Amino acid sequence: MVILVDAMGGDNAPDAVIKGAVKAAPEVKAEICLVGNEEIINNKVKEFYGKDSIGEMAANIKIHNTTETIEMEDIPTVAIKHKKDSSMVVRI
Repeated sequence: MVILVDAMGGDNAPDAVIKGAVKAAPEVKAEICLVGNEEIINNKVKEFYGKDSIGEMAANIKIHNTTETIEMEDIPTVAIKHKKDSSMVVRI
């Protein structure tokens, strides 16, 4: 089983999502796939844990890199149609 998580969505993202995934990783018997900007995620991992990538934190955490972001001011239906490589659209 693969658990897909929008790493870039939410009030405290990606910080809270990354910390939650790292905390959950030893507890779940599934792959955790963080969907979002790989560079931002790995920079946060370095900031929080001193590691170069999320894969160093747990073998069952992976990243699916995305290049676009849906912003708060975006109209949802327009953003979904035009930002095909955003973490929300890819995760769905």
